[in-house]
Order: sequence, then structure tokens, then C-alpha cells
Amino acid sequence: MRIVFWNIMHGGGSRAGAIVEQILDWNPDIVALAEFRGTARSRSIATELHDAGYPHQMSAVNAEEPSWNAVFLASRYEITSIQLDGAPEPELYWLVAKVKTEPEIHVCVLHAPWSIFLGRLEFYESLLKVAENWMLGPGLIIGDTNAGISGLDDETENSVEYNDTFMIPLSDFGWRDVYRVFQPAADTPTWYSPYGNGYRLDQAFANQELQPIVTSCDYDWGDSDRCGKLSDHAAILLDLELPS
Repeated sequence: MRIVFWNIMHGGGSRAGAIVEQILDWNPDIVALAEFRGTARSRSIATELHDAGYPHQMSAVNAEEPSWNAVFLASRYEITSIQLDGAPEPELYWLVAKVKTEPEIHVCVLHAPWSIFLGRLEFYESLLKVAENWMLGPGLIIGDTNAGISGLDDETENSVEYNDTFMIPLSDFGWRDVYRVFQPAADTPTWYSPYGNGYRLDQAFANQELQPIVTSCDYDWGDSDRCGKLSDHAAILLDLELPS
């Protein structure tokens, strides 16, 4: 079973068709997207995925403000939306789905606000409460956290505060940064600033019940020959081995 997360940048824009082609090449069972919008370009991505075998879909798009960035999920498996007490806000940046597999797993898709003035620290605080109080069995938190491990996932010391307030506590609650399980010291930026500094801002965290069935986690920037630069973020490719 493969889960792909990708921040598709500004709703996909003219890259929408090439983005779908790339996703289908990765052949995931579940597709999670950030910066998905209620605009025509993003809706075309959802429609093409539906027609390609991902009929189970949900999004956090605000119907009254369709141009705002939100998170989105499409699945080959049946999914059910789950509401958790104290879930991070704004709702645009968070959704939870129960996936009808055996065993059932729960996938939390997130896109943390990039600024403290947009509620970034409050978002982390709520996410940590969800992680600490998790009672739903095998769980995955995946998305663009806008954070990383200081000294390893960045080229400056800017993320020290977020390392202490988010990354370390999440690990203390038993949620492992899956990529670091397989690549504990690799320098793997998933986004570059305008100044060329690289940061690994996109992560997948598995709780203790999910960790035994995770078989690989990697990043992929996609095929730039399709449409130039497909996104300013690399995608997460996470593989699980479900019991037969």
C-alpha cells in the first residue's frame, strides 16, 4: 500500500494535468495534497483522480473562499471523515480519514501555517494534543509541517524553536519521523527558500501501532520534463505492508 503526500503549490495552476500524470506514475493507493483549492484547476485534479480509480475523496476547502489553500485526500479504499476534539485550526489545513483496510488505519493530513501570526504555534499545540491522546489504533500524520529537526533539516538555526516545541514532543509521544528511521542523517531538503537554503519541511509520522508495517519512506520531486517545475515541494512516498 502506497501513500503519497504532495504540496502542489498554489492549487496546481497550469501544472494540474502534469501533476495528475506524475501522481499516477507513482501509483499510490492514497493521495494527500496540500495547497489544493476549490478552483477549476484543483477541481480538475480531483476529477481526473476520480476517473483514474480514486473515487473516495474529501477536502477541507472553504466553499465561500475557494481560492484559499486547503488539504485534500483521494483514495482507492473507502474513507470516512473523522472529527477529533481539539483538532488543529484553521480547518483548511487539517483533515482526518479512517481508511477501510485490514487493519483500519487513520490518516491525518496537515499543512501547518507558515507564520506565527497565522496561528502556527497554536496549530502545533493542538496537533501535539491529538497525538498524545490518540486512541484510534494505527495512525499516520503526514503533510507539510513547516518545521524540521534543527541542525539536520535546515541550513540555519531558524527552526530551533519549532524543533523544541513540536518535533521532539511528537517523538516523545511515540510518533516516529518515518524518513529518519530509514535515513537518520541524510541531507534531504523538500523545499528551497528564495535564497537557496534547503529545508525538509514535509514529513510522515507513524505511531507505535503503524510503525511495524511501514516498509519505506522517500522523497521525489517528480518528472520536470512533463511541465517544467511541477511544485516547489518534493512529494513524500510512503509504503506500508498490510497483512494479507
